[in-house]
Amino acid sequence: MLTVSPTVVVIGNHTQGLGIVRSAAAAGAPVWAVNDKHLSLVRFSRWLSGYRRLSRGVLACLEQKTAADELRTALLNLPGDGPAVLLGVDEDIVSFIHRNRAELGSRFFIPPVRLDVICDKFRFSQLVPEAARIETRLWSETDVESERHPQRFLVKGRSGNSFRRATGQKALQLDQFTPSVRDQLFRRLPADQVLTQSIIITHKPVVSVCSFSLNGRIAGLFGYEKLRQHPNRFGTGTYLRSVSVDDLRPLAENILQQLEFTGISEIEFVHDSQTGAYKVIEMNPRTWKSVHFATQCGVNLVGQLLTHMRGEPVAGNDAYLRDRYWADLATDIPQMIRERKLWGYDRNFFECVWNRSDVLPALALWTLFPFLALESALPARSGR
Repeated sequence: MLTVSPTVVVIGNHTQGLGIVRSAAAAGAPVWAVNDKHLSLVRFSRWLSGYRRLSRGVLACLEQKTAADELRTALLNLPGDGPAVLLGVDEDIVSFIHRNRAELGSRFFIPPVRLDVICDKFRFSQLVPEAARIETRLWSETDVESERHPQRFLVKGRSGNSFRRATGQKALQLDQFTPSVRDQLFRRLPADQVLTQSIIITHKPVVSVCSFSLNGRIAGLFGYEKLRQHPNRFGTGTYLRSVSVDDLRPLAENILQQLEFTGISEIEFVHDSQTGAYKVIEMNPRTWKSVHFATQCGVNLVGQLLTHMRGEPVAGNDAYLRDRYWADLATDIPQMIRERKLWGYDRNFFECVWNRSDVLPALALWTLFPFLALESALPARSGR
């Protein structure tokens, strides 16, 4: 049993990384961040113990040997003794961690996770009980050409962020998947890595069941609904409300138990207005953008992971505050402008970056925003 809290190492930024830092600090853990940017919001956090910068663009091309070698070397050379917790902010980073677990396992706690099933959206859909399954098919030119209602289907990547990097979108409606976009995509991505998926007609917000699990048993539970998201309908939540997910817990736990999952995860659900049932969209085997929102509402899932690492019993916790709100103003306000709609905010909402006890990241965001955007837009150095 560890006598001190393990160090948490966050790979990536911006707001998700900051949320992990703050949740880990609330649990008394020292935190390091590894990122490929000069300007990184986590660098301004009072809770950050150290920062290691990678070459620009490394985290976007971890499938390449030079990028993977650089990140692996940086992680193994971080200071500190004993096993540390390693948390990545997107699917590609999490996949890198598990591909390199043989080497990284000497320094970091990496629970066995069936990423081959979870991150493969086609295989994962087969795991979901049929009543909660969204029709998901591998790309077929024959099927697509014969489809009479293309507006009822999405095109999306089978795994990772390659589809988004090629198209600039997380998903595209099939009738908007033009020949030029198709050609651009298939120059970079094999056809068997592309899916078509039915669009569920819904009149309710998407709901997320977030948890810390041990061998598939939920120990910590948090739930929220996306009141707004970017891009609209298929994106990341920009304005959220914490809600009860007791009705969805059995279905979420069914999936987690099949996977014998240990760690932090998020499973997204959409309400099918035609059948009245909830369908499973996808599972993220990692923290998500608003992970600190769970901590602010009373369930610190990162803290539970640290407790498990110390060899201590993890007390169950699902007693979080309901009807609390969270917003990412930097993306929510532009989204409202794009949609030409204005909505108000709850009086006491939590803001993604602003925190009274850790003010510098918010000041950095709103004063350095043009420079943050410029650095993200700059191409990676040649040779990657």
